[in-house]
Amino acid sequence: MRIGMINSDEFAVTFRCVHDECDEDFRISAIDEVKKLSRYYAHIVEGSIIVDRNKPVTKVDITLRVPGSVITATHEDFNKNIALDGAIEKTKTQLKKLKSRIMDHRPIH
Repeated sequence: MRIGMINSDEFAVTFRCVHDECDEDFRISAIDEVKKLSRYYAHIVEGSIIVDRNKPVTKVDITLRVPGSVITATHEDFNKNIALDGAIEKTKTQLKKLKSRIMDHRPIH
């Protein structure tokens, strides 16, 4: 009997745009980028993206729930894509730190 592997990027991601409408392409690409964060930490439970397009700047908030912790990152820019990329980079850094902390505390066998 063969058991199928569960894809590590299968966690729910919610997307919300405040003060303005976001186009569907941006929504889909933002959700895909957040799901790719499972490369850095495989135990993500769920994610949330909030895009606040309050003129003139766009603020992107990313929140990830992981066991025992909540990771949040925020970035503001005039361009919504740069704001998303900045928040993704901040989230990557936090996930890498979390993973290294867990690996450092793991007993050696």
